[in-house]
Amino acid sequence: MGDVVRSVVVLSLIVLGIWVFGLLQTETPEDPIGESVPYADTAASARDVATYPVLAPANLPTDWRVNGVRFTPSGTQAWHLGVLTDENRYIGLEQEKVSVDDLLETYAEGAQEAGTLDVDGVVWQRFDGPGKSVTLVQETPEVTTLVTTSTAPLADVETFVRRLTTS
Repeated sequence: MGDVVRSVVVLSLIVLGIWVFGLLQTETPEDPIGESVPYADTAASARDVATYPVLAPANLPTDWRVNGVRFTPSGTQAWHLGVLTDENRYIGLEQEKVSVDDLLETYAEGAQEAGTLDVDGVVWQRFDGPGKSVTLVQETPEVTTLVTTSTAPLADVETFVRRLTTS
């Protein structure tokens, strides 16, 4: 029995040593989220190909960052832009040639209609979801546009929507 106890102690010390070595070698970056992803070129390329007006912000507040951008030219021609606010709260923009219900099911599951919201003369359908999430939707014959957040307040969503442009 003594050999078993000694073996367990030795193995535990080895594991502890590896764990401490790992802690000493791990460096946590000051900004774990990283730099903003450039989106202007992707937006310009998407605008050249898309059969609908592609929306993107003309500019963002200096402390906001784009953390994801993509355009899928085939099928539903999906445009996506993800943004983090100065408080690292997420706002996502989705445009696809699908119905409002399809976009809501994909990007804002559980959201319930909550009326409309006028942002500088542009009327959006508003949906409120679990955890105080806000989703704004516009449907045109060409495309359905959805702006959604799981963490950003409505004021940030309105700031984002005001900056959207097709050029």
